[in-house]
Amino acid sequence: MISKNLVDRLNICGKLLIGELCEDCIYGKYTAHLYNDHKSKEKKVLKHMYIDIWGPCQVQSASGAIYFMIIMDGFSSYRTAAFLKSKSAGIILKVFKGFYTETEQKTGKRLKHMRLNMGKEWYNTVWEQYYVEQNLDFEFTTPYAHQQNRVAEQLM
Repeated sequence: MISKNLVDRLNICGKLLIGELCEDCIYGKYTAHLYNDHKSKEKKVLKHMYIDIWGPCQVQSASGAIYFMIIMDGFSSYRTAAFLKSKSAGIILKVFKGFYTETEQKTGKRLKHMRLNMGKEWYNTVWEQYYVEQNLDFEFTTPYAHQQNRVAEQLM
């Protein structure tokens, strides 16, 4: 931009190191791993659940929701969605408890393992107390590694 005089009144003080990348260029060139890892097919209902939250949406729904939560069973691919006004731990836990109770009653099986991202809505004392009480195994993905929760991510 300087050599071609593309920006009016652009003055550079000090030494200009052309050839080095700025922070935005570095982050812009990052690539995510693909979602095509070949995991074995799950063998039991409710052995693994995958959960993800999308939002906030720029436009509220008629009921005021701006978030969308998807919960999916890894074996049967049964899924449910919930529309949320916020993604506070209390609201999400209430929705999850309803799903958890319903699926256990329908299947007669207990949920064992859940995979979620490392968001504050999951990683807090409210949820920690709940999954300890229920003897659930929560697996948190690495931050910004969405492909680790590919089942839920691909539904969004």
